[in-house]
Amino acid sequence: MKRWKIAGLFAMALMVSAAPFQAFATSPEFAYTAEKWASLRDNKLEYGEIADLIHEYNTTVRQNELDYQEYKGKTSTDIAEEYYDSANEVSERIRYPDDDSANYANQIASALNSEISVTNLTEQGDSNVDDGEIKRLGYEQQEKNLVQQAQKLMISYYSGKASLATLEDAVTQAETAYTQAQTRKAAGMALQSDLDTAAEAVTNAKASLQSAKSSLEQTKQQLIIMMGWNYNDSVEIGSLPDVDTSVVSKINVTSDIQTAIANNYSVKITERRLANSQSENNRATYTNTLANQKETVSTNVKNAYNSLVLAKDSYDQAKTSYDLAEKERAAAELRLSAGTITKKTYEKQESACLSAKTSMETAKLSFLTAQVTYDWAVAGLASVS
Repeated sequence: MKRWKIAGLFAMALMVSAAPFQAFATSPEFAYTAEKWASLRDNKLEYGEIADLIHEYNTTVRQNELDYQEYKGKTSTDIAEEYYDSANEVSERIRYPDDDSANYANQIASALNSEISVTNLTEQGDSNVDDGEIKRLGYEQQEKNLVQQAQKLMISYYSGKASLATLEDAVTQAETAYTQAQTRKAAGMALQSDLDTAAEAVTNAKASLQSAKSSLEQTKQQLIIMMGWNYNDSVEIGSLPDVDTSVVSKINVTSDIQTAIANNYSVKITERRLANSQSENNRATYTNTLANQKETVSTNVKNAYNSLVLAKDSYDQAKTSYDLAEKERAAAELRLSAGTITKKTYEKQESACLSAKTSMETAKLSFLTAQVTYDWAVAGLASVS
């Protein structure tokens, strides 16, 4: 079934089972332009569409939309009353057996367990500080985390693709070495053990390549399922955004830390729990928690920035190494044309250049991952633990 049909059925289910919920329900047709809907509903995953696809089609997000209906608009007092009501219902059903009851042991155990449930439910009501807004913040935080996860997964997919060229080259080299070993053995210049070693190298190289391909496919399937497609659907993975390392020099970490604290979902939730607290014990607990969370956010944003700087430096170094390797390969190509080096020597230089290119691509994607981590940390997802 196409995803747009699923979305439509889900929207119908919402209309039947719950009141319309603009913030979290699958969006109505007028939410986007016709062109935007067409882009979301095609079978191509674009990096810039990840957030919208997660919001519209991710099963966890859609379930959260339904679950939120139970809490929407409720205060912490409303939710506490629900705990008390549940405690009263359990209490009213408690029945203690007569001493001579045939099933006395089981009945008394059941009654005692119910008493424990009543106590627990009452304590939950007494200590409850959650309300509908806290539930909304928690669900929104989960959705944003899914977007970040999907973005990194798409980067990981391309990182896996980048490694395939090197692994394929390793297979080619191993097969060439095996052919050469066969020739040497036929000429009496190599032992059977040499041939066996070369054959094993071919087997291992092919196994590594196949493992990488399988891992790449698993990453793709995980990614498209997060976006609402089915397993094995034919989906084209679009390109990643261009990398611009100059953004690092424009970052104001001090300012970003304050923004990160203001945006942080966990901090917002704790602030609201503190505001909802009725007891001095709860207020003291959440005041301390809030201070610790803000300090941890500050530390983690700094760490994310440092990681971003290191990733930039690694990419710059890898790019320099590749540029040098490419110049050496081009020079070797000229020498090969002039007959001053052998084809084997050139192929070694070509392989070295390919390896340097793969390292550069990997470093570039590592930088992009670090940038995603930093951006989301500032946007509200910095860890508070």
